[in-house]
Amino acid sequence: MTITLDDVSTLLHLPVMGQLCDLEELEFEEARTALVDLLGVDGGTAGAEMEDRCQSQDWDYAARAYLLHLVGCTIFANKSASSIRVSYLLLFRDIHACGRYAWGIAALAHLYEQLGDASLASTKQMAGYLTLFQSWIYEHFPSMGRRRLVSSYDDTTPRATRWQSLRQSSTLAEIRSQLDGLTYGGVLWHPYEGHRGIRLLFGICMYSGWIRIGDTLSRHLPERVMRQFGFYQEIPRPPTVIADADVVAIDFAWLHFIDHVIRNVRQTSYPSECVDGYIQWFRRVSHPYIIAAPADARPALAPTQRPDVPQEARRHRRSSPPSPSGALARFRQMAKKLQAMISCRHVTKGTVAHQMTVELLQEANDGIDEYSPTRRGQRHVRGRRSTSN
Repeated sequence: MTITLDDVSTLLHLPVMGQLCDLEELEFEEARTALVDLLGVDGGTAGAEMEDRCQSQDWDYAARAYLLHLVGCTIFANKSASSIRVSYLLLFRDIHACGRYAWGIAALAHLYEQLGDASLASTKQMAGYLTLFQSWIYEHFPSMGRRRLVSSYDDTTPRATRWQSLRQSSTLAEIRSQLDGLTYGGVLWHPYEGHRGIRLLFGICMYSGWIRIGDTLSRHLPERVMRQFGFYQEIPRPPTVIADADVVAIDFAWLHFIDHVIRNVRQTSYPSECVDGYIQWFRRVSHPYIIAAPADARPALAPTQRPDVPQEARRHRRSSPPSPSGALARFRQMAKKLQAMISCRHVTKGTVAHQMTVELLQEANDGIDEYSPTRRGQRHVRGRRSTSN
């Protein structure tokens, strides 16, 4: 899963269509000139300058200062909490035309860059528009995070405003444990169905290619998260298939976005539907778990917390046959995993994979019957098969 243009459009109501934002690297003198020309300042504090300029009817200066402050606190937030690149001010040079920019693209490209940095072990803090990130978590993962629904929320306002965070926190270990414990049932794949009357799923949200803010480039690949749009998930192409591009090529592709949208999609019959083999592919290319655990300890957790990620049978070298109790435990484990695959529809009914899964489940249940004795005196009686396994 990932944050997409659809999330930005729905959660923030920011425009995702328009011109991509260009940023210039400014030398000191260029930055000072921009501040003087565009804000009308010469070293005075921003607050006092805004007040003075408004009183003297210099509204454009005040508006630029306010807008620079606004984007610095939101879509272009950094770790300083008090500084912003002067380059962003140039986006407001023509204050009457700044609405032409696709600000939603800028917000997402900046957040993608910050999420990439946050994944590094050396990173201690995260920047970017965290309101977007946090509200995305609230919408897609109902069991994660401490928040409450704002009773006065109006559907005509950005979806992110329906949540209010509580003044409580979780430890990193708790959050990692919650992530490792997620199942399909703990995910809302496309939570915006009730909001579509206000904010449609725009075709541009299915654009697959590069997005950018200035010279910061990021891939936007909706084909990797089709279930978030209510579409059938197939095994996607490798991201490296999208060739590296320069700013001119990216802008040209964006201008002709209709040629780069994902087509031939089909609605799912249930939210997490995917092609046979997708989960196995996902396990090969991703990291299903965050918390490291010994191989022998993982099976005890996996069937309960992660039925969506089938566990391959582990090979154990044994010098002697397993004990009856050990064999029983293994058969029960197998039956639980296979039943989860069928119940959660990880295998499509009517396919060879589904038939084989049913047959293997039958064999596992036969093994449970064989190794499940109950003692009546000194005599062993075969126990009844448990359908809950």
